[in-house]
Amino acid sequence: MDKIFPKDTIKNTADSIGITNLKDNAAAALALDAEYRIHEIIQEANKFMRHSKRTRLTGEDINNALRVVNVDPLYGFTLNDNFKFQRTLVTGQQELLYMDDDEYEFENLIASPMPKLPAEVTFTAHWLAVEGVQPAIPHNPPPPIEDTIPDNSRKKAPSNAIVQVPNGVVTGTPDIELKPLVQHVISQELKVFYDKVTKTIKGGDSKMKVSVLYNLQHDTGLAQLLPYFVRFICEQIGQNIKKNTVLESILEMTNALINNTSLRLEPYLHHMVPAILTCVVRKKFGLDPEYHWRIRDSAALVLAKICDRFGMEYNTLQPRVIKTLLSALTDQTKSLSTHYGCIVALGALGREVIKTILVPNLKTYLEILEQRKKVDKNKAERCENAIF
Repeated sequence: MDKIFPKDTIKNTADSIGITNLKDNAAAALALDAEYRIHEIIQEANKFMRHSKRTRLTGEDINNALRVVNVDPLYGFTLNDNFKFQRTLVTGQQELLYMDDDEYEFENLIASPMPKLPAEVTFTAHWLAVEGVQPAIPHNPPPPIEDTIPDNSRKKAPSNAIVQVPNGVVTGTPDIELKPLVQHVISQELKVFYDKVTKTIKGGDSKMKVSVLYNLQHDTGLAQLLPYFVRFICEQIGQNIKKNTVLESILEMTNALINNTSLRLEPYLHHMVPAILTCVVRKKFGLDPEYHWRIRDSAALVLAKICDRFGMEYNTLQPRVIKTLLSALTDQTKSLSTHYGCIVALGALGREVIKTILVPNLKTYLEILEQRKKVDKNKAERCENAIF
């Protein structure tokens, strides 16, 4: 064993660090332990060499092996170093291996130009995707759709063709390039959840509806379904304006989505606010008189919640809503049901709105209401109760 790692080497190393008179038994034990550790490091380094598809052991492999056993790496030995060891004889006819160090003139080092400073670390931020749509900016890869569509598949509309556009129909527009629509792909789980939500809202079990509304309010993974929910809300309000039970469920669904703080509703407010205002100022809903007033009360609260949550970010949102409500309230041609909805909605917007908008118009409105009370006493009393 001494021939592989002699104990004299241990004694010489001990002397170099100030440990003298090291006993032979202790030196032999340390030699055995050092040999075991070196074998362990070489075995780990061989694993790195084999996994790197190489047949030559490098200093980087040794450093990686040292990191595995929590030992500081060997500084100064890199992957491309090609060292040549020289042999020399020392006392006792023992060979010593050493490496020749390059000699440098100190004056030449001082006179040599300084290396360039490394560039400062900087970073920039950009949107990877907004509402599931990747913006076309240089930081993002280009969409592969254009590359996958052959040129002969793109057709141009003739000059006398009728072309459907979002705002209407344009006729006689020449050389319009028609591109295939890009579908928004969602997972099968989200499709099943969307079908379950819409089916329950349109007329499902009451217990199931409570569970669905809870998920809509607290689930943090509904961002992909949000545009579909907004479209569903707007369509159902228009289609079921006389079905009070469905309309009430739609308003509860809207309220749950607004309460979900993980959803970004700002891009869809221009769709949602007109639909909610319809439920406030519409002349007539279903035949059930009890639901007739409850729909307006619920819609007013939802409208006030939208203004409260997004009013600071969009400072024109609440003034535009107030202007619409005040215009309908002061219009004598509107029904008293519409006036009731406006009064409830303005009251739900807060004390400041009541003080600055509603109160200054009450004297004139109450005089008009007293005259119309003779025609429809029930609705007029509803308006009075909403005011007082």
